[in-house]
Amino acid sequence: MKFEIPSGLYTSDVFASGSLILVLLVARLIAGRALRRRDDLTEQVARRWTANFRNVLILVAVIGLIMIWAPQLRTFALSLTAVAVAIVVATKELILCLSGAALRTFTRAFSMGDVVEVGTTKGEVLDLNLLATRLKEFESKDGSIVPTGRTITLPYSLLFTLPAKVLPPTGGIIEHAFEMTFEPDIDIFAMNKKLLETAEMALAERNGDTGVVASSRNQRARCRISFGTSEIGKYRLKITLIGRLPDPQGAENAVACAIGSLVHSQRKIAVGV
Repeated sequence: MKFEIPSGLYTSDVFASGSLILVLLVARLIAGRALRRRDDLTEQVARRWTANFRNVLILVAVIGLIMIWAPQLRTFALSLTAVAVAIVVATKELILCLSGAALRTFTRAFSMGDVVEVGTTKGEVLDLNLLATRLKEFESKDGSIVPTGRTITLPYSLLFTLPAKVLPPTGGIIEHAFEMTFEPDIDIFAMNKKLLETAEMALAERNGDTGVVASSRNQRARCRISFGTSEIGKYRLKITLIGRLPDPQGAENAVACAIGSLVHSQRKIAVGV
């Protein structure tokens, strides 16, 4: 049986690489013998020439192998790039969360117990972990600190796209605001003092601040009323409750009922009922 080497082997990269290495080895062998046969060279000079020639052959081998395998290396590099891009795309949110955690830690943006507002989400920080923070959610209305009863998890990646607002510490003194709208059939602007007294009386009764000890203005919760109009000309009151509010939602309801009852009674007087 006659054995034949496949013709494709002569043009393959393996054959070319083997041939290059073989030629370089033969060249090194010949050069080494030639240097050893020269009597006019000292041993130190011969070793130096041998080392230099060996380094040149190694450089030629590296360059030659790179040129031979360039197409395969290019394909391999493209494959690695595609894999790297796929990994980055697949783990984009994870990378952003880890980066956001580092941002929060290094900048000390907020910590446990702070009341923060990220975008339209507002709440008290209950827990901090490596990827997200857990909040006790508050109503999203401007000025409201009424809990919704829900907890919400915010990934740290949001810190790169939304501003994080931290409400200043108040030592237990909080501000809770809400609005009331009335028809422009009576002059509520002239009732400013009476509205304020009614609101503060209802708030004091709700919080139990009617005693002698709690009668100080520094200890009692108080109200602030701002007047305005809506886009269609209705009267609008913005009531802000300031102080220690154990139940902000209950205090809001008590004050709203008192003000609404007062305005309704004045409306009945105005129409002569």
